[in-house]
Amino acid sequence: MADLTTGALGQHTICEFWGAKNLDSPELTDRAFREAVSAGAATLIELVVHQFAPQGVSAVAVIAESHLSIHTWPELGYAAIDYFTCGDHVDVDGIFEVLREAYEPERIVRHQMVRGVTPESTALATFQEQEPKSPYYATYPMARVLEQRQTQFQDLLLFEHPTAGKVLALDGIVQLTDVDTYVYHEVLTHPALCAHPNPRTVAVVGGGDAFIVAEALKHPTVEKVVLLELDEDVIETARKHYPVAAAALADPRVDVRPADAFESIAAFDDELDAILVDLTDPIGQAARLFEDPFYEKCERALRADGILVAQTESVHFHPNTVRSCFETISRRFPRTEMLWGSIATYPGSFWTFAMATKGPDPTVARSTPQLDTRLYHPDAHSWFFVPAPVRAKLLA
Repeated sequence: MADLTTGALGQHTICEFWGAKNLDSPELTDRAFREAVSAGAATLIELVVHQFAPQGVSAVAVIAESHLSIHTWPELGYAAIDYFTCGDHVDVDGIFEVLREAYEPERIVRHQMVRGVTPESTALATFQEQEPKSPYYATYPMARVLEQRQTQFQDLLLFEHPTAGKVLALDGIVQLTDVDTYVYHEVLTHPALCAHPNPRTVAVVGGGDAFIVAEALKHPTVEKVVLLELDEDVIETARKHYPVAAAALADPRVDVRPADAFESIAAFDDELDAILVDLTDPIGQAARLFEDPFYEKCERALRADGILVAQTESVHFHPNTVRSCFETISRRFPRTEMLWGSIATYPGSFWTFAMATKGPDPTVARSTPQLDTRLYHPDAHSWFFVPAPVRAKLLA
């Protein structure tokens, strides 16, 4: 929730609900708005609900503290919601929870900002993460918004945090921050490329921020990195705002292929040494990249000594995803291990990765290049793997 400091007139919350239900019911909207106003400890003055033909509902609630509004697109499963409140007695989270329960969205993008702040004030707009499986919401003060738009595929937000540096969020979920992004990207990249005796051709699935590409290029044997990213806006945002990404994308060894990786990975047949799967959470279109048909294509694309690595979410908040990924990958690859990393800004912090091969033991470092890293070192290669007895407990 936004922190109202001296000089602020109120809080403005903007929500986008995707994959929502009950969007063509004026009766439900009327009831939900009245309950939301009550839950927020606000005072209702007037409520107008209008149903459009052939579908869609708009509603505006005038409250003593300002307003609450919604417009729905039932055919898209989408609702645009905003509410502005004055005074520090209004429970904006209470309003949000009632609306979330009423419309049951699969995905939520939520932005909060303070309004009416004088130039002299230190009040900051805030971003509240909406990770659907997390029992808590992380709130980030935004010192400066660098990019904010709806791309063809997702909501993109890039902002500067007072202490965490640049923060990139997609569909309301934080993807990377300057403060701890090295953990995720080093663990996803270097154990695999050091376990391989001679990694030359690497594919990165997702990873439009190009940080995985940059890590892969640190290996002297790598001759080609193919970036399979669906959303070109993510690539261009990274190129513009992250010098590391700009340098990586300009490297002649990098081949950028903007496309759906589910289809484009099929272009490879027994020719990749490593596939590094850097995806957003398994929601919407990304979900099928966590399933067997995709892993089958990866298996076919890899050489006999090839290695697959995929991020597999939090053991605390996504146990079913972790378990499903390992079970599915294990059916395709004879040897599957679990990597781990502690990423402070990810829900649950304890993050997992699946690393699979067609035979070679991935816990052994077969190449030991001198790498410019902050965490990973080839001499400590096995430390990044969860021991088998512990892995068995986590997957039980």
